[in-house]
Amino acid sequence: MEKMLTQLKKIFQTKSWPNYKFTTRLSALEVKRKITLLSKSGVTRYLLTFILVVFLLDLVFPLPKPKPYSKVIYASDGSMLTAYLSKDEKWRMQIHLNEVTNDLIKAIIEKEDSWFYWHYGVNPYSLIRAAFQNITSQRRISGASTITMQVVRMLQPAKRTYLNKLTEIFRAVQLELHYSKDEILEMYLNLLPYGGNIEGVKSAAYIYFNRPPGKLSLSQSVLLTVIPNNPNELRPDQNLKEAIRSRNNWLKIFMGRKTFDKQELTDALEEQVSVSRYPVVKKAPHFCRYVSNNYMGNEIRTTLNSSIQETAEKLLSGYIERVRSKGISNGAVIIVHNKTNSVAGYCGSYNFEDSVSLGQINGVTAVRSPGSTLKPALYAMAFDEGILTPAMRLPDIPTDFNGYEPENFDEKFRGNVTAKYALVNSLNIPAVQLLQQVGPDKFISVLDKAGFSEISKNKNSLGLSLILGGCGVKLEQLVHLYSAFSHEGKIFSLNYLKGQSLNDTDATGLFTPASSFLISTILSSNERPDFPAGFLYTTNLPKIAWKTGTSFGKHDAWAIGYNPDYTIGVWLGNFDVKGSPDLTGAGAAVPLLFELFNSIDFKPKKLWFDTPANVLEREVCSETGLLPSDNCSNLTKDYYIRKVSPNNKCDLYKSFYVDAKETMQYCTECLPDSGYKKVSYPVYKSELTLWYLKNKIQVKKIPPHNALCQARHSGDGPKILSPQENYEYYIEANTSQQIYMQAASDPSIKNHYWYIDNEFYKKSLPGDKIFFTPKKGESTIACLDDLGREEIVKIKVNYY
Repeated sequence: MEKMLTQLKKIFQTKSWPNYKFTTRLSALEVKRKITLLSKSGVTRYLLTFILVVFLLDLVFPLPKPKPYSKVIYASDGSMLTAYLSKDEKWRMQIHLNEVTNDLIKAIIEKEDSWFYWHYGVNPYSLIRAAFQNITSQRRISGASTITMQVVRMLQPAKRTYLNKLTEIFRAVQLELHYSKDEILEMYLNLLPYGGNIEGVKSAAYIYFNRPPGKLSLSQSVLLTVIPNNPNELRPDQNLKEAIRSRNNWLKIFMGRKTFDKQELTDALEEQVSVSRYPVVKKAPHFCRYVSNNYMGNEIRTTLNSSIQETAEKLLSGYIERVRSKGISNGAVIIVHNKTNSVAGYCGSYNFEDSVSLGQINGVTAVRSPGSTLKPALYAMAFDEGILTPAMRLPDIPTDFNGYEPENFDEKFRGNVTAKYALVNSLNIPAVQLLQQVGPDKFISVLDKAGFSEISKNKNSLGLSLILGGCGVKLEQLVHLYSAFSHEGKIFSLNYLKGQSLNDTDATGLFTPASSFLISTILSSNERPDFPAGFLYTTNLPKIAWKTGTSFGKHDAWAIGYNPDYTIGVWLGNFDVKGSPDLTGAGAAVPLLFELFNSIDFKPKKLWFDTPANVLEREVCSETGLLPSDNCSNLTKDYYIRKVSPNNKCDLYKSFYVDAKETMQYCTECLPDSGYKKVSYPVYKSELTLWYLKNKIQVKKIPPHNALCQARHSGDGPKILSPQENYEYYIEANTSQQIYMQAASDPSIKNHYWYIDNEFYKKSLPGDKIFFTPKKGESTIACLDDLGREEIVKIKVNYY
């Protein structure tokens, strides 16, 4: 025993105290001092023994577990968006003292336990008085429960017996050891019963008065202090008259005790009480479901901006009503504030309650085909890898990519176009060719870093069609990707919780600041087919960059836009996956995107992005986008990235010896002594030349070579367009299916000669399609032009 007392004395004399909160009038130092004084008297042994017993009981009989709270979601301004029932099916919203009016706290303490801040969980005087009254009257006349004891009873309900009262007293002392007075009072306010499944002051304030507890009047506050005495009989939504009678009784008692100002109490007595069973607010339902499912805690304080959310919901709902007749029944919107990368607006559907349109499906997280919305990321990669600059040319002509023959949205082709034109007009063939050049695996790796989980999961089965929408994405993921362009190519996690900030150490670099600026510049052009007619001149639209997308079959319409302030994503479609001829990114989604920017950012804080130091301008050949040579007469300005962009000189124009009338071409072997001149001609790729000829587009043609020349020629020969090198065919047996051969040459070539497995097959004109029935196995196909130049491809045929 002596050793135990010595050990306890050491505990009180050390600076390291156990995890108990002495938060009453006695500070830790005062307790130490009193222990030291008591140690000099005979009381010490008994006092320390009592303390030891309390400590041991506390270890053996721990406090009951706290009751679960409702999960409450808040907007960035602190307003409640919604709440969910607790695990035990109660409306029990957690409240803190700073959320409660002083009137309510004052009324509670005065009514229930005026000595609350002076006792240690039990009021001895009240206990003795209640015991005397109850024994002498042989019935229960008065209670002696303090607020702390009531908390114990609410945490661990039990029948009212003397043994349970003793247990309650012990638990009250135990509670005081573990928690401060304010913490105990908070527990009390959170556990008070208000009838049915309503518990706690906050729940009662919202459900009975439709307002937060911090905005209750004195009359309403006092009403909430009396209901817990008999919650089923005093429920204001069922027995308002009796509840008001009890409230008035206590208002008069407070008047007698001068607890509040007399005039305030008089006004409270005369106040008309309007009470109803209000439904718990349900704002931004898809957003709240998302954060509730993905974040822990009883109180989730989010980044959602109430004003922006209200605007987004109003615009989306109104827009869907206008386009419903066009077969478009739903839409989704997500708005990200770029400064903090926080979600400021979030509409999963136009109307959560519309079951006919499947409004409970969340369009922000639904997996859909992205159409062309991934193209900006591909072009940014090409800029970063020095493959391309905005003015460089890409062929937009019919192309066979090993059996995959994509078409443009309007089923038209434009020939040789600039990269800027191809991206702004969302041309498909240049994008597929660029993906083939960059490499699908490398592109998928970037998308994986950006968080495209469905693409990552299916990466082994994705091919060139990926860039045209042959994959699954979410609107949230697309907006996340585009937000990187506003952060100089760095992607940050989307913030849903208030208080989070951007940290460069957590960022992932997708693109460089230079390529991000080039993409932003290209996509901010107003000279494009997807710009709504007249919109620029009738609104306060800020400068934005945007890209549209339309899925195959016109099931999904997308528009993603951004500027320095916001990144906004819009999806329109039908959750039953029905298509509509009007479901296009340009026609359906862009007008809503513009309305959103016009409403929430009509006065942007920053007009546009700064030009990176390594992005410069230079003059290039307007026909190729390459550095001009001596033969280039038409020049234009183009952005380039220093030490990254290609510095190749334009080689489109080549010099040829021709006769005076430019009808015949000479080589050095057949060049006459006189009557010739040297002229520059554009030499396009053979497949582009063929497309020009077929579409009757006038280009300066190289004259045919001197027919009498006997010399053999080197250089570029015919280009076999079909079949593709090393392509493997699978043909159904007994169907007489054939394969076509086609090759292109420069305009000076008159004939092609086709050979199959070293045997002559047929003569044709350049560009003509020649069909043949293939044999099983490998075959070698050769095409010669009339200058003896050839190209050879190998194929394999399987019959099944």
